[in-house]
Amino acid sequence: MSSQRLVVVANRLPLRIRRSGAAWQAAPSPGGLVAALAPIAADLDAQWIGWAGANPGPDEAGRRALLDSWERDRGFIAVDLPADLVERYYDGYANSTLWPLLHGFPGRVRLDRETWLAYRDANQRFADRIVERYQPGDRIWVHDYHLALVPQLVRERLPDATIGFFLHIPFPSAEIFKILPERERLLRGLLGADLVAFQTHAHLHDFRRAVLEILGLETGMDRVDLGDRSVALAALPIGIVVGEWERRLASRKVQSVIRARREAPDRLRTIIAVDRLDDTKGIPERLRAFRQLLRTRPEWHGRVQLVQVAVPSRERIPRYAELRRTVSELVGEVNGEFATADWNPVVYLRRSVEPAELTALYATADVGWVAPLRDGMNLVAKEYVACQAGESGVLVLSEFAGAAQELGEAIRVNPYDVDGSADAIHRALTMPEPERRDREAALLARVTRNDAPAWARRFLDELRSAARDGRRDGPPNAGPPSELLERGRAAAERAFWLDYDGSLVAIAPRPADAVPTPAALAVLRRLAADPSTHVALLSGRARSELERWFGEIPGLWLAAEHGVVIRDPIGREWRPLHGGLDAQWKVAVRPTLEHFADRAPGSSIEEKEFGLAWHYRLAEPELGAFLASELVALLHRQLAGTDLVALSGRKVVEVRFGWANKGDAALAIREGMPEPEFELALGDDRTDEDLFERLPETALTLRVGSGPTRARYRVPDPAAAIAILDRLAETRPSVKPMRVPDVARQLAGSGAAASRSGSRWP
Repeated sequence: MSSQRLVVVANRLPLRIRRSGAAWQAAPSPGGLVAALAPIAADLDAQWIGWAGANPGPDEAGRRALLDSWERDRGFIAVDLPADLVERYYDGYANSTLWPLLHGFPGRVRLDRETWLAYRDANQRFADRIVERYQPGDRIWVHDYHLALVPQLVRERLPDATIGFFLHIPFPSAEIFKILPERERLLRGLLGADLVAFQTHAHLHDFRRAVLEILGLETGMDRVDLGDRSVALAALPIGIVVGEWERRLASRKVQSVIRARREAPDRLRTIIAVDRLDDTKGIPERLRAFRQLLRTRPEWHGRVQLVQVAVPSRERIPRYAELRRTVSELVGEVNGEFATADWNPVVYLRRSVEPAELTALYATADVGWVAPLRDGMNLVAKEYVACQAGESGVLVLSEFAGAAQELGEAIRVNPYDVDGSADAIHRALTMPEPERRDREAALLARVTRNDAPAWARRFLDELRSAARDGRRDGPPNAGPPSELLERGRAAAERAFWLDYDGSLVAIAPRPADAVPTPAALAVLRRLAADPSTHVALLSGRARSELERWFGEIPGLWLAAEHGVVIRDPIGREWRPLHGGLDAQWKVAVRPTLEHFADRAPGSSIEEKEFGLAWHYRLAEPELGAFLASELVALLHRQLAGTDLVALSGRKVVEVRFGWANKGDAALAIREGMPEPEFELALGDDRTDEDLFERLPETALTLRVGSGPTRARYRVPDPAAAIAILDRLAETRPSVKPMRVPDVARQLAGSGAAASRSGSRWP
């Protein structure tokens, strides 16, 4: 038996609990997820956390005792949700906001602040229950859109937990997902997991693009890098438990029904369609297409019948009641137009169908018509294939169902195309027997091979690898400890090495918009005013911008274009870090950058005194990231043999001198000052890693934001970085003052080494 428990977290527990007279009763409520996990659950000591479906009543002690017994005997752990919360969280945000949005129907989305707060509250209750019952080594598997915030809520309290998330329904395009006011919260909620998995690669791709466009996090094909850890992404299409359908199919009762239907002298050609009564399932579109078939192909009158099973769903939501009326009216119209005394073209079953009856319907239908407007997977398609069991039924499948990516032998249709769907049904009904059997055999082999237990095992294998490979020994998402800051506040000699863009001010869509905030200017003034504190602003900005924004702050060192030129705080003269500056190379390189600016609308070129930069912050994010990789590779070839380099940063590709970097600039400034007792370096991208590497190991190095880093600590954003600097700028204990003018003159005249490689101040 495995030493790790599996903790399954879903909106509902697999049981039905209700009050019967004076007592509470409960019974198992098996579903597809329960069946999928059953073959592996015993070996994994599986627990299940979810809502029990019944709220506290008059006999709360009896209800609690019943739930406790199910927890003890079966590992079902109930999450209590008040009735009003369920309505706002489940009927409200989950099913009136997320369900239509994730299926790609923005016009049906209801945006409501109160339902969002209820969703957040419910997710917190689930997370609390998980944390209460957590044991080290547990694998936590969270399911579906109802619980998108849970992974991060659990991660915040159990940072070392192994957490997976599977989305059973589609993920929409980034353009549609951005409609949600809470879009960032939901994405960060999902990224609390070690593994986020989807039904198809198309859904995974749309998620990656949303992460890029909304959070600004560039992703690999199969992961998102968060700095201190990475989140694996996977496409793992769910299957069915084929064995269960095989057992039902082999039962005497079902076989008797099948024989009777197949041998009936007046047997009709039958089309089976099974759906929840939901506006994503395309039932009205199917009925219109069937009506079109009967209008254009009169030879099928009296010979074919559509059996439409529509299982009631979410009937308290107004648009579902409207859908129910629409479907009933269409059924009436089709039957009214074409029915005869002994033939109804549509048999409409608005109810659940028992498994044995459904198995017989699948097995005897000549065509299985699965045509949702949008679906994560749609297991009805696989159920139909399994129940045909090598017979000659034909599957007609919407190209917008996730199953269409697996079941290539089906006849694919666009459910919005009424004429095309009618033609596809005619083709299925008239297909030669050998072709029908060949298609079904290929489909059955694939459905059997990729069944539900195989899906569950693949997910858990991927989760195990993701948890192992995604953790790093890098800095946590937390700032330095208080005691370290107190030592820094009390140190006699201090040095601060500060990046600007992304570190002291947020990245702006246009570089010119990232002007210093009052908070940033204030903390720089306070730090630089301390005679025993050296403050250097090391930026990729041109010296004209640094001079305009910071030139009047007394005591502040400035290094422009990553250290190409440096200004001391006393003489306020700009000196090059290295001699022989030449900018003639820009004439040859500029056309290359202009070509890429033309290819990416919204991107722009920034011309600096000694460098060029291509910014793509306003370009379409996916295109910008793609072109940036192409541009860097092209520039590497173009610049080979020169002392120029092309570097990729935060939404920018920059061409500059290879010898100019913030690490060497800091060492050049540091050479002329007494050894600091405390040093702090602050940065947010790859250009700051040189600085972190060159400083002593005792320096407090701080990464702002995500991404791999050599820094010892990490903070989420510039506001958090400024808060740390504010604390270090507080009134300090009495320290021995240092005479800054002497140090500045010593540095200006010493010819101090700018780096260990030997370049010097001229």
